[in-house]
Amino acid sequence: MMGGTMFGRSGIFSLSDEIASLLASPEPEKTKRGPRTLPDNHLLGNRNAWTELLEQSWLKIGWSLLRIRDKRTSTIEDVGKAMEPVKRMPHNSGLAAPFYRETLESAKPSAVLKIQKQVGDLDAEIIKARVRREESFRSCLNADAAMRTPGPDDKDIIKEEALNRLQLMLQLADDFDKLEMKREALRKKWLDQETYIFQSELLYFLVSRRYAVNPRNMADALAGLPRMKWRQSFARCSHMQFNTPYYEYQVLEVISEISARLSEEIKEPLEFFRADLLKRSRTPDYTRQFLRDRWRDLRLAIEECWNLRADDHSKFPFILSSIFIQNTTRQKDAKEQLLSDREKLVG
Repeated sequence: MMGGTMFGRSGIFSLSDEIASLLASPEPEKTKRGPRTLPDNHLLGNRNAWTELLEQSWLKIGWSLLRIRDKRTSTIEDVGKAMEPVKRMPHNSGLAAPFYRETLESAKPSAVLKIQKQVGDLDAEIIKARVRREESFRSCLNADAAMRTPGPDDKDIIKEEALNRLQLMLQLADDFDKLEMKREALRKKWLDQETYIFQSELLYFLVSRRYAVNPRNMADALAGLPRMKWRQSFARCSHMQFNTPYYEYQVLEVISEISARLSEEIKEPLEFFRADLLKRSRTPDYTRQFLRDRWRDLRLAIEECWNLRADDHSKFPFILSSIFIQNTTRQKDAKEQLLSDREKLVG
Protein backbone atom coordinates (compact mmCIF):
# COMPACT_ATOMS: atom_id res chain seq x y z
CA MET A 1 0.00 0.00 0.00
CA MET A 2 1.29 3.47 -0.88
CA GLY A 3 1.53 6.29 1.67
CA GLY A 4 -1.59 8.44 1.93
CA THR A 5 -2.16 12.19 1.82
CA MET A 6 -4.81 13.84 3.97
CA PHE A 7 -6.39 17.27 3.66
CA GLY A 8 -7.90 19.46 6.36
CA ARG A 9 -8.13 22.95 7.79
CA SER A 10 -4.37 22.88 8.24
CA GLY A 11 -3.36 21.99 4.69
CA ILE A 12 -1.75 18.77 3.44
CA PHE A 13 0.11 16.14 5.45
CA SER A 14 1.93 13.14 3.97
CA LEU A 15 1.48 9.90 5.89
CA SER A 16 3.70 6.85 6.08
CA ASP A 17 2.39 3.55 4.75
CA GLU A 18 1.73 2.22 8.26
CA ILE A 19 -0.10 5.33 9.50
CA ALA A 20 -2.05 5.70 6.27
CA SER A 21 -3.28 2.11 6.41
CA LEU A 22 -4.12 2.43 10.11
CA LEU A 23 -6.11 5.64 9.79
CA ALA A 24 -7.68 5.21 6.35
CA SER A 25 -11.49 4.98 6.55
CA PRO A 26 -13.25 2.66 4.09
CA GLU A 27 -15.83 5.37 3.41
CA PRO A 28 -16.65 8.88 4.67
CA GLU A 29 -18.33 9.07 8.04
CA LYS A 30 -22.08 9.53 7.68
CA THR A 31 -24.19 11.81 9.80
CA LYS A 32 -25.81 9.70 12.49
CA ARG A 33 -29.57 9.58 12.64
CA GLY A 34 -31.76 9.50 15.70
CA PRO A 35 -31.71 11.69 18.80
CA ARG A 36 -28.49 13.57 19.48
CA THR A 37 -26.78 12.88 22.79
CA LEU A 38 -25.98 16.60 23.18
CA PRO A 39 -28.12 19.56 22.00
CA ASP A 40 -26.33 22.16 19.90
CA ASN A 41 -26.41 24.87 22.58
CA HIS A 42 -24.82 22.52 25.14
CA LEU A 43 -22.19 21.47 22.61
CA LEU A 44 -21.44 25.10 21.76
CA GLY A 45 -21.01 25.92 25.46
CA ASN A 46 -18.58 23.01 25.86
CA ARG A 47 -16.68 24.01 22.74
CA ASN A 48 -16.29 27.62 23.89
CA ALA A 49 -15.16 26.54 27.36
CA TRP A 50 -12.56 24.19 25.85
CA THR A 51 -11.36 26.89 23.45
CA GLU A 52 -10.78 29.39 26.26
CA LEU A 53 -9.00 26.85 28.47
CA LEU A 54 -6.78 25.57 25.66
CA GLU A 55 -5.86 29.05 24.43
CA GLN A 56 -4.87 30.05 27.96
CA SER A 57 -2.83 26.84 28.34
CA TRP A 58 -1.33 26.62 24.85
CA LEU A 59 2.06 28.09 25.73
CA LYS A 60 2.52 25.21 28.21
CA ILE A 61 0.97 22.31 26.27
CA GLY A 62 1.03 23.19 22.57
CA TRP A 63 4.54 22.03 21.75
CA SER A 64 4.08 18.70 23.60
CA LEU A 65 0.88 18.02 21.65
CA LEU A 66 2.66 18.78 18.39
CA ARG A 67 5.35 16.27 19.36
CA ILE A 68 2.67 13.62 19.94
CA ARG A 69 1.30 14.29 16.46
CA ASP A 70 4.75 13.86 14.90
CA LYS A 71 5.81 10.83 16.93
CA ARG A 72 4.72 7.51 15.43
CA THR A 73 4.85 5.66 18.77
CA SER A 74 2.79 8.15 20.81
CA THR A 75 0.57 6.64 23.50
CA ILE A 76 -2.31 7.56 25.81
CA GLU A 77 0.27 8.10 28.56
CA ASP A 78 1.93 10.77 26.41
CA VAL A 79 -1.41 12.56 26.10
CA GLY A 80 -1.87 12.58 29.87
CA LYS A 81 1.61 13.99 30.44
CA ALA A 82 1.13 16.66 27.77
CA MET A 83 -2.12 17.87 29.34
CA GLU A 84 -0.83 17.80 32.93
CA PRO A 85 0.09 21.56 32.99
CA VAL A 86 -3.58 22.45 32.45
CA LYS A 87 -4.27 21.18 35.96
CA ARG A 88 -2.25 24.04 37.42
CA MET A 89 -3.77 26.79 35.29
CA PRO A 90 -5.60 29.56 37.20
CA HIS A 91 -9.38 29.60 36.86
CA ASN A 92 -9.37 25.98 35.69
CA SER A 93 -12.92 24.72 36.22
CA GLY A 94 -11.92 21.06 36.08
CA LEU A 95 -13.05 20.70 32.48
CA ALA A 96 -9.87 18.78 31.62
CA ALA A 97 -9.99 16.54 34.71
CA PRO A 98 -10.24 13.32 32.65
CA PHE A 99 -6.70 13.97 31.42
CA TYR A 100 -5.29 13.98 34.97
CA ARG A 101 -6.74 10.70 36.22
CA GLU A 102 -4.24 7.89 36.68
CA THR A 103 -6.70 5.01 36.20
CA LEU A 104 -8.69 4.26 33.08
CA GLU A 105 -10.84 1.53 31.58
CA SER A 106 -11.41 0.86 27.90
CA ALA A 107 -14.94 1.75 26.82
CA LYS A 108 -17.09 3.21 24.06
CA PRO A 109 -19.19 6.39 24.42
CA SER A 110 -22.38 4.31 24.54
CA ALA A 111 -21.05 2.42 27.57
CA VAL A 112 -20.25 5.67 29.37
CA LEU A 113 -23.75 6.98 28.69
CA LYS A 114 -25.24 3.77 30.05
CA ILE A 115 -23.22 3.82 33.26
CA GLN A 116 -23.86 7.54 33.68
CA LYS A 117 -27.60 6.81 33.60
CA GLN A 118 -27.12 4.06 36.18
CA VAL A 119 -25.33 6.50 38.48
CA GLY A 120 -28.20 8.96 38.03
CA ASP A 121 -30.76 6.27 38.89
CA LEU A 122 -28.75 5.35 41.99
CA ASP A 123 -28.67 9.00 43.03
CA ALA A 124 -32.48 9.03 42.98
CA GLU A 125 -32.59 5.80 45.03
CA ILE A 126 -30.11 7.20 47.54
CA ILE A 127 -32.24 10.32 48.08
CA LYS A 128 -35.29 8.16 48.80
CA ALA A 129 -33.26 5.82 51.03
CA ARG A 130 -31.90 8.78 53.00
CA VAL A 131 -35.44 10.05 53.62
CA ARG A 132 -36.58 6.59 54.83
CA ARG A 133 -33.54 6.30 57.10
CA GLU A 134 -34.13 9.71 58.66
CA GLU A 135 -37.85 9.01 59.19
CA SER A 136 -36.95 5.71 60.85
CA PHE A 137 -34.46 7.46 63.11
CA ARG A 138 -37.12 9.95 64.22
CA SER A 139 -39.57 7.10 64.93
CA CYS A 140 -36.90 5.45 67.12
CA LEU A 141 -36.52 8.67 69.08
CA ASN A 142 -40.27 8.76 69.61
CA ALA A 143 -40.26 5.14 70.79
CA ASP A 144 -37.41 5.89 73.20
CA ALA A 145 -39.38 8.80 74.65
CA ALA A 146 -42.46 6.56 75.02
CA MET A 147 -40.46 3.94 76.91
CA ARG A 148 -39.54 6.53 79.52
CA THR A 149 -43.20 7.12 80.43
CA PRO A 150 -45.00 3.76 80.01
CA GLY A 151 -48.26 2.85 81.68
CA PRO A 152 -48.52 -0.33 83.81
CA ASP A 153 -50.22 -2.36 81.04
CA ASP A 154 -48.38 -1.31 77.88
CA LYS A 155 -44.71 -1.53 78.88
CA ASP A 156 -44.05 -4.74 76.96
CA ILE A 157 -45.89 -3.50 73.88
CA ILE A 158 -43.87 -0.29 73.75
CA LYS A 159 -40.60 -2.15 74.31
CA GLU A 160 -41.42 -4.56 71.47
CA GLU A 161 -42.34 -1.69 69.14
CA ALA A 162 -39.15 0.19 70.03
CA LEU A 163 -37.08 -2.91 69.25
CA ASN A 164 -38.85 -3.37 65.90
CA ARG A 165 -38.22 0.26 65.02
CA LEU A 166 -34.55 -0.03 65.97
CA GLN A 167 -34.11 -3.12 63.81
CA LEU A 168 -35.81 -1.35 60.89
CA MET A 169 -33.57 1.68 61.31
CA LEU A 170 -30.45 -0.50 61.32
CA GLN A 171 -31.65 -2.32 58.21
CA LEU A 172 -32.40 0.95 56.41
CA ALA A 173 -29.00 2.33 57.41
CA ASP A 174 -27.32 -0.79 56.04
CA ASP A 175 -29.31 -0.54 52.79
CA PHE A 176 -28.29 3.11 52.49
CA ASP A 177 -24.59 2.31 52.96
CA LYS A 178 -24.78 -0.44 50.33
CA LEU A 179 -26.37 1.96 47.83
CA GLU A 180 -23.64 4.52 48.43
CA MET A 181 -20.88 1.92 48.02
CA LYS A 182 -22.52 0.70 44.81
CA ARG A 183 -22.76 4.26 43.54
CA GLU A 184 -19.13 4.98 44.39
CA ALA A 185 -17.97 1.86 42.54
CA LEU A 186 -20.10 2.77 39.51
CA ARG A 187 -18.90 6.36 39.61
CA LYS A 188 -15.27 5.22 39.63
CA LYS A 189 -15.98 2.96 36.66
CA TRP A 190 -17.70 5.84 34.90
CA LEU A 191 -14.75 8.22 35.50
CA ASP A 192 -12.21 5.58 34.43
CA GLN A 193 -14.12 4.97 31.20
CA GLU A 194 -14.50 8.71 30.63
CA THR A 195 -10.74 9.11 31.12
CA TYR A 196 -10.04 6.45 28.50
CA ILE A 197 -12.35 8.08 25.95
CA PHE A 198 -10.92 11.57 26.43
CA GLN A 199 -7.29 10.45 26.25
CA SER A 200 -7.69 7.92 23.43
CA GLU A 201 -9.88 10.20 21.28
CA LEU A 202 -7.43 13.08 21.67
CA LEU A 203 -4.62 10.72 20.68
CA TYR A 204 -6.58 9.61 17.59
CA PHE A 205 -7.22 13.26 16.69
CA LEU A 206 -3.54 14.14 16.98
CA VAL A 207 -2.08 11.19 15.07
CA SER A 208 -4.72 11.40 12.34
CA ARG A 209 -2.99 14.59 11.12
CA ARG A 210 -6.26 15.49 9.46
CA TYR A 211 -6.39 18.96 11.00
CA ALA A 212 -3.88 21.44 12.37
CA VAL A 213 -3.14 21.01 16.06
CA ASN A 214 -4.36 24.26 17.59
CA PRO A 215 -6.81 25.23 20.37
CA ARG A 216 -9.81 25.73 18.09
CA ASN A 217 -9.54 22.43 16.25
CA MET A 218 -8.88 20.60 19.52
CA ALA A 219 -11.89 22.27 21.15
CA ASP A 220 -14.09 21.12 18.25
CA ALA A 221 -12.80 17.57 18.73
CA LEU A 222 -13.19 17.52 22.53
CA ALA A 223 -16.51 19.33 22.98
CA GLY A 224 -18.73 16.27 22.52
CA LEU A 225 -16.63 13.84 24.55
CA PRO A 226 -17.36 11.42 26.17
CA ARG A 227 -20.84 11.19 24.63
CA MET A 228 -19.47 10.83 21.10
CA LYS A 229 -16.18 10.28 19.27
CA TRP A 230 -13.93 13.12 18.18
CA ARG A 231 -14.91 12.97 14.51
CA GLN A 232 -18.61 13.39 15.27
CA SER A 233 -17.86 16.19 17.73
CA PHE A 234 -15.63 17.95 15.18
CA ALA A 235 -18.22 17.62 12.42
CA ARG A 236 -20.92 19.20 14.57
CA CYS A 237 -18.75 21.98 16.02
CA SER A 238 -16.72 22.98 12.97
CA HIS A 239 -19.41 25.36 11.67
CA MET A 240 -20.07 27.06 15.01
CA GLN A 241 -18.75 30.60 15.42
CA PHE A 242 -15.79 31.20 17.75
CA ASN A 243 -15.25 33.99 20.24
CA THR A 244 -12.22 36.30 19.98
CA PRO A 245 -9.03 34.31 20.74
CA TYR A 246 -7.41 34.71 24.14
CA TYR A 247 -4.61 37.32 23.95
CA GLU A 248 -1.79 34.95 25.01
CA TYR A 249 -2.61 32.66 22.11
CA GLN A 250 -2.79 35.58 19.69
CA VAL A 251 0.70 36.60 20.82
CA LEU A 252 1.97 33.07 20.17
CA GLU A 253 0.42 33.06 16.69
CA VAL A 254 2.15 36.32 15.70
CA ILE A 255 5.50 35.29 17.15
CA SER A 256 5.21 31.89 15.43
CA GLU A 257 4.53 33.59 12.08
CA ILE A 258 7.60 35.80 12.44
CA SER A 259 9.79 32.94 13.71
CA ALA A 260 8.79 30.76 10.74
CA ARG A 261 10.37 33.31 8.38
CA LEU A 262 13.67 33.46 10.24
CA SER A 263 16.42 31.97 8.11
CA GLU A 264 19.49 30.16 9.38
CA GLU A 265 21.68 33.05 8.25
CA ILE A 266 20.08 35.52 10.64
CA LYS A 267 22.34 35.90 13.65
CA GLU A 268 20.78 39.06 15.12
CA PRO A 269 17.00 38.62 15.15
CA LEU A 270 16.05 41.91 16.85
CA GLU A 271 16.00 43.99 13.67
CA PHE A 272 14.08 41.24 11.88
CA PHE A 273 11.35 41.22 14.57
CA ARG A 274 11.32 45.02 14.73
CA ALA A 275 10.94 45.40 10.98
CA ASP A 276 8.23 42.75 10.80
CA LEU A 277 6.15 44.37 13.54
CA LEU A 278 6.51 47.81 11.95
CA LYS A 279 5.49 46.70 8.46
CA ARG A 280 2.42 44.72 9.55
CA SER A 281 -0.94 45.95 8.28
CA ARG A 282 -2.16 49.30 9.60
CA THR A 283 -5.70 47.95 9.96
CA PRO A 284 -6.80 47.50 13.60
CA ASP A 285 -4.73 44.67 15.08
CA TYR A 286 -4.63 44.68 18.86
CA THR A 287 -2.04 41.90 19.08
CA ARG A 288 0.33 43.78 16.78
CA GLN A 289 -0.14 46.93 18.86
CA PHE A 290 0.30 44.95 22.08
CA LEU A 291 3.69 43.72 20.86
CA ARG A 292 4.72 47.16 19.62
CA ASP A 293 3.83 48.82 22.92
CA ARG A 294 5.82 46.21 24.81
CA TRP A 295 8.82 46.04 22.50
CA ARG A 296 11.29 46.24 25.38
CA ASP A 297 9.72 43.15 27.02
CA LEU A 298 9.91 41.32 23.68
CA ARG A 299 13.49 42.46 23.05
CA LEU A 300 14.64 41.20 26.45
CA ALA A 301 12.83 37.89 25.83
CA ILE A 302 14.54 37.45 22.44
CA GLU A 303 17.94 38.21 23.92
CA GLU A 304 17.33 35.69 26.71
CA CYS A 305 16.27 32.72 24.60
CA TRP A 306 17.66 33.26 21.08
CA ASN A 307 20.46 30.74 21.64
CA LEU A 308 17.82 28.05 22.35
CA ARG A 309 16.54 28.27 18.78
CA ALA A 310 19.45 26.18 17.55
CA ASP A 311 18.28 23.24 19.70
CA ASP A 312 14.70 23.07 18.43
CA HIS A 313 13.21 25.58 16.00
CA SER A 314 9.66 24.33 16.62
CA LYS A 315 9.84 24.97 20.36
CA PHE A 316 11.40 28.44 20.08
CA PRO A 317 8.11 30.39 19.57
CA PHE A 318 6.62 28.75 22.68
CA ILE A 319 9.67 29.61 24.81
CA LEU A 320 9.88 33.16 23.46
CA SER A 321 6.15 33.80 23.95
CA SER A 322 6.24 32.41 27.48
CA ILE A 323 9.17 34.63 28.52
CA PHE A 324 7.58 37.65 26.83
CA ILE A 325 4.25 37.13 28.65
CA GLN A 326 6.14 36.75 31.94
CA ASN A 327 7.94 40.03 31.23
CA THR A 328 4.71 41.87 30.48
CA THR A 329 2.92 40.64 33.60
CA ARG A 330 5.85 41.17 35.98
CA GLN A 331 5.54 44.14 38.33
CA LYS A 332 7.75 46.98 37.02
CA ASP A 333 9.31 49.73 39.09
CA ALA A 334 9.31 53.36 37.93
CA LYS A 335 12.64 53.05 36.12
CA GLU A 336 11.62 49.91 34.19
CA GLN A 337 8.26 51.46 33.25
CA LEU A 338 9.99 54.58 31.93
CA LEU A 339 12.39 52.51 29.81
CA SER A 340 9.50 50.41 28.55
CA ASP A 341 7.53 53.49 27.51
CA ARG A 342 10.62 54.89 25.77
CA GLU A 343 11.19 51.77 23.65
CA LYS A 344 7.70 51.47 22.18
CA LEU A 345 7.68 50.87 18.43
CA VAL A 346 5.96 53.71 16.61
CA GLY A 347 5.27 53.63 12.93
